[in-house]
Amino acid sequence: MYMHTILLEKVGLSYHLCRWYDPYPRLAFALQMLSLAPSTIQGQVARQLHCFLVEDWGATQTDRISNRVHLFSAGKRWYDANPDTAFTLELIKSSPQLLKNRVADRLLEILSKSSAKA
Repeated sequence: MYMHTILLEKVGLSYHLCRWYDPYPRLAFALQMLSLAPSTIQGQVARQLHCFLVEDWGATQTDRISNRVHLFSAGKRWYDANPDTAFTLELIKSSPQLLKNRVADRLLEILSKSSAKA
């Protein structure tokens, strides 16, 4: 946790409870780190997270939610620039709380591996 605080101070992130993921601090932190990544990394990570959701949540449940997910934000959110990223985050938004926590852990793991390769 201490490392996260230092990182937040270094990049100047502020924490406001206004986004759908703000009630989940670990997920909010992971998504903030994703938002700071280059767009190519964001797309790669989104595809990996989608696969993780299918494996963890189940293909049937993911498909059911996929049919209800509508992307209608008109590109106002940081993740709307990439359709894969926007779709995956909409799936995460619709997922149960416990899965959101596992997604946060997986996202931080993927980002850590991505930064180690760079």
